[in-house]
Amino acid sequence: MTLSTVDLTRIREVASRELVFTAVRDALVAHAEGRTQLPPPIALVFPAVEGDCHVKAGHVTGSPYFGVKVAAGFYRNAERGLPSNSGLILVLDAATGVPAAVLADEGRLTAWRTAAAGALVTHALTPPGVDEVGVLGTGLQARLQVEWLHALRPLSRVRVWGRRPEAVRELCAELDLDARPATVEEAAGSPCVITATPSTSPLAPASAFAGAQHVTGIGTDLPGKGELPPELFARARLVVTDDHAQCLDHGDFGNAVRAGVTGPGIDVAAGVVLRDGVARSGLSIADLTGVGVADAAVASAVFTALNS
Repeated sequence: MTLSTVDLTRIREVASRELVFTAVRDALVAHAEGRTQLPPPIALVFPAVEGDCHVKAGHVTGSPYFGVKVAAGFYRNAERGLPSNSGLILVLDAATGVPAAVLADEGRLTAWRTAAAGALVTHALTPPGVDEVGVLGTGLQARLQVEWLHALRPLSRVRVWGRRPEAVRELCAELDLDARPATVEEAAGSPCVITATPSTSPLAPASAFAGAQHVTGIGTDLPGKGELPPELFARARLVVTDDHAQCLDHGDFGNAVRAGVTGPGIDVAAGVVLRDGVARSGLSIADLTGVGVADAAVASAVFTALNS
């Protein structure tokens, strides 16, 4: 068997933002409707070098392909002149089980599907008139979350907080928006807040989010991580999760449940929100841990586009 390997250059030729948005939205809706297979993810953690690796798989019923993804995040790699994120996706034929291709995406499809999921859910849950965003984090995903959200709605101002002032300045310069450094209280107090860090402890106290109408957390994707203060969930009128079991196991929602500040059955599936819309009232929180069905859907769409 000869297995083709598709490099990032070829992937970029077909993986438009529209393709990724469509694949991720459809996958989340299918997952909410029970039309997917999603096994529990595998996680490896390398604390000595601040690294972690996810192995995720999934299949959307009716799709000609399923996927198995390996994605690594090693957060000291910048010191070595290496990218923090890397990985690949194995695409397999859903009728025969025969491997079809390796998408050597260098972790970009994971980054783009995360950006798409975050942007879609944030846009759906944030009131229409809100055009100011606070971002806690300075890495690639922090930038992508803003850029992909801006593709869905106009943004007039971005407040950026991070632990390293030089990284904050760099991100502000990269964004083609009115992006300015902010204190953690200023960023967390924005009407729309996005957290995108590998933090293992809350980034700010619940009181700092007093001005927030919506919060999306995407960095808590492994056991032991936690970006949002559990107490914040106590005043949320709506909690949205990409996968109920995953978010209970290792999301910020699960941290809040274990802290006893909210119940385990109050969340609404992200796919339901994207399919039906939502009546906005008070604070909403989206806990997104990243689902393998979205990875598989994007990989399937890319592979199909490459062969069309």
